[in-house]
Amino acid sequence: MVRVPEQTSSEPAPAATPGASQGLRLGSVLGAPVLLAWSWFIAAGVIAVLVSPWVARVRPDLGWLSWVVGLLFSVVLFGSVFLHELAHGVTGRLFGYRVAAIELNVWGGFTRFEPRTEPDSPRAAWVSFTISVIGPVVNLVLGGLGWLVLDALPQGSVPWLLLFGFTFANLILGAINLLPGIPLDGGWALQAVFWRFTGSPYAGTIAAAWFGRLIAVGFVVVALLAPLVQGQRPDLVTVGWTAAIAAMVWFSASDAAKHATQARRVETYDMRRVIQPAIAASWDAPLDSALTYTDPHTGRQPLIVVLDEQGLPNGLVNRQAAAGHAGTGRQVHEFTRPLGPWIGAPADITAPHLLESLTHRPKAAFCLIMQGEALVGFVDLQEFFDELLAH
Repeated sequence: MVRVPEQTSSEPAPAATPGASQGLRLGSVLGAPVLLAWSWFIAAGVIAVLVSPWVARVRPDLGWLSWVVGLLFSVVLFGSVFLHELAHGVTGRLFGYRVAAIELNVWGGFTRFEPRTEPDSPRAAWVSFTISVIGPVVNLVLGGLGWLVLDALPQGSVPWLLLFGFTFANLILGAINLLPGIPLDGGWALQAVFWRFTGSPYAGTIAAAWFGRLIAVGFVVVALLAPLVQGQRPDLVTVGWTAAIAAMVWFSASDAAKHATQARRVETYDMRRVIQPAIAASWDAPLDSALTYTDPHTGRQPLIVVLDEQGLPNGLVNRQAAAGHAGTGRQVHEFTRPLGPWIGAPADITAPHLLESLTHRPKAAFCLIMQGEALVGFVDLQEFFDELLAH
């Protein structure tokens, strides 16, 4: 599996892979750490239990060494998954992305890239498609090469058994990961296709996540029905392991769809819902003229942002406190409350771009909307976040 580059810094991260955790650091590649999650050792044990009986049937003379071969097969599978993830990482680097980490865990593995800063584009969608499919393609190529070399080794020998496992593992990894449903690589490739033709990476993620749910159900159905069609009873171990994989696929797909739905709300959010008209007033501006000013576009009395003596936003006029002092010749700065941390933005600001700007000013509480050099609007960022969640 692959964790593709995030589309913008405001997009929620792709669904977390179950079992992902910090574990044993094996080294670094492409400038990023290679981590072996502790959960991988669980997978290694399970694989040894599943493979060892087959080894014992092929080579009954090995005895307890069949378990050693089973464990070695786990390492071979580990190598296949690593090459899969390395292919994602190398391809991403060729397209200018930085690899954040490569992790191998109980579910296989994932490659995480640093968020990109370039805007969404058709090229970005096709880059995502290429990065996604390259891992399974590498597995299929390795499986094909293993198949060609297999006859060169004595059948039944330990090297033959390990090469057979390597070939089988790569062909299965390649085929399964090309299935078109998130969180599989084929699902992220499908997401990129939807993204390219709809213009929205989030709509693509939602669609590909539904395919992922269908694939999860399909895994369980095949595990149950395939033996019955052949007149046999389903193997409980096979059904249990398949159900665990299906559950991982289902929950990862659901999590990806949830995050994409939230991100799409951000993408389509109308900022006019929270932008209040506002004007700037100098430090010593007369209170009367400021209080009686009406916005010509909305007919509303705007918020009054008072500038300090250096011309920087300093506070907001408290209209309630100032109401009883009309006609007294007072000045606006006498009735201000502190503004607090703020950020400036152009009048055509969108919700994704505002969120992106806030990554650089995370403590900002207000946003001042500018039309050229003139202050025209004001956003209470807490109100913006509340509106966004309720939207």
